[in-house]
Amino acid sequence: MRKLLTFLYGELIGVLEQNDSGRRSFQYVREAQLPFNLSLALPYRSTEYSPKLTAAFIEGLIPERREVREAFAQEFEISADNPFSLLEHIGLDCAGAVQFVRPEELEMFLAREGELIPYTDKQIGARLRRMNASPQASWTMHRERWSLAGAQSKFALRWDNGWHEATGTEPTTHIFKPGIQDLKEQALNEHLCLKTLGKVGLKVASTEYTTFDAEPAIIIERYDRERIGNAVTRIHQEDLCQATSTLPRNKYESNKGPSALKVIETLRRARISESEVLKFIEGLISNYLIGAPDAHAKNYSILHHSDGHIELAPFYDIASGFPYETVSDDGLPGRNDELRKAAMAIGGERFFYRISRKHWTKFAHDARISEDWLLNTVAYLATAIPSALAQTIEEEPAAQHSDLPGRLIPTVTQHCENALTNLTS
Repeated sequence: MRKLLTFLYGELIGVLEQNDSGRRSFQYVREAQLPFNLSLALPYRSTEYSPKLTAAFIEGLIPERREVREAFAQEFEISADNPFSLLEHIGLDCAGAVQFVRPEELEMFLAREGELIPYTDKQIGARLRRMNASPQASWTMHRERWSLAGAQSKFALRWDNGWHEATGTEPTTHIFKPGIQDLKEQALNEHLCLKTLGKVGLKVASTEYTTFDAEPAIIIERYDRERIGNAVTRIHQEDLCQATSTLPRNKYESNKGPSALKVIETLRRARISESEVLKFIEGLISNYLIGAPDAHAKNYSILHHSDGHIELAPFYDIASGFPYETVSDDGLPGRNDELRKAAMAIGGERFFYRISRKHWTKFAHDARISEDWLLNTVAYLATAIPSALAQTIEEEPAAQHSDLPGRLIPTVTQHCENALTNLTS
């Protein structure tokens, strides 16, 4: 039997176990419930959680891409199919405030051992180049113990009067992504879209777009980290796949993943305030209007604060698919292009261009929200987003030397105009 001691906000809350046959389970070890839980799907109880319920949460903490897992497996001499083994090696700094500690490392963990090793722009550039040249390689360096989920290549560093590699139990503060190689300037696209939605009133992750030794990247400031004086503390979070016991491979609604209505039901069952539910719907609308096809359940998260308060996390991983649509000889977008579809259906429809008033009305009814509020919100955002996008691009130096604005502004503007027209039909 192998064990990982599970800490949350510095408290030992449970044990993740794997027996000799590979069966994994989680059990709380507290005598009384703390104000916070590991997951909405794993509330406090005295009995263990089964492998099925445990799997979605721990799978949601580690990289999705098979090649990256295989690189980790080769480095650590473990199985790429075993998330428990991965967390044994990279579970000290996960998304949120959860940390997984091998029993023999408990003393090191309690002593908060770790180092901040200065990292130069040249080193960051070299790391970005390696990722672009070999996207299937391991994301971490040999001294790092952090884990990040998702399919996109990324790595994490700590800002502390300069960039640092964080080792041991030291938390990271920023995530670096070079972008998706097959989609030209996708990292810049993500930065512009997030900045745009921030301008129209949405709470979004703070980002920068810059180059390191001529290698461009988007830098995302971690909203699950908080700086108090000279210390960096963790804030617990989970994505909506974890919260609904959905494996990452099923994150899309089209693959039996959570729908928008399922997310709303989950939030309400958690007794989150209705204002937070409406914020999620604003994010859903904005992803639709900006043409972001990847707004699946793993790209929405909630924060579990140490006092038990739960709220929607800032929006992240939003990039328009419009600049990359394939165009056929007759000038129409390719019919099989998934970039033209929303990850979550609205009123039963996923195609961006087909969503009309009847779909919004049906969605409002099914979600049990005000139809007037929903239609007015769609109209406001459809009116505000194009001008906010133009302003964002004007303010972003990197956009001045790119052809992305010429592919982004006209398509988003046209789509927002169509959305306004479709509100009357």
